Amino acid sequence: MSAEIDKLSPEDREILLRTPAIVAILAAISDDGEVSKHEKTESIKLAHFRTYTAEPMLQNFYKEVDPVFEQHFEEEMSQLPAEWKDKEEHLQAKIEQLNQVLPKMNDVYAMRLVESLKSFARHIFKSNSNFLNYFVLPVFMNKVEKESFNMHLGEEEE
Repeated sequence: MSAEIDKLSPEDREILLRTPAIVAILAAISDDGEVSKHEKTESIKLAHFRTYTAEPMLQNFYKEVDPVFEQHFEEEMSQLPAEWKDKEEHLQAKIEQLNQVLPKMNDVYAMRLVESLKSFARHIFKSNSNFLNYFVLPVFMNKVEKESFNMHLGEEEE
């Protein structure tokens, strides 16, 4: 357990432990308003990986997040409004709750935590584009390349 997390009230601790799921959902909806299965899977994996890939100062935080991440993700998803803009506003309001918790923590720890959450968001945002780049785009590009090198492309039929 982290000394920084242990000194928080149960309410503040809950906000803190929910924040990675909220950040992941916000990052996932930012490009198309939806959370794909791939983005959800990547979020869950990343929360787990961070238990040992995060900087040592934050590993205990992610060890506490890991077992509750998927549950928090599902709970937050179930509370989302229908409209894209409303989803973003709802999630941003939830993230703003973190601003009440951070000043109660060591400045260095709080700063590193915010940096880690931003990195978490970037990873989730890019995960969908990576999926497109590696799976969908090559199929499309192969089709384009085959058609564009057709020697008879653009010729009139006889």
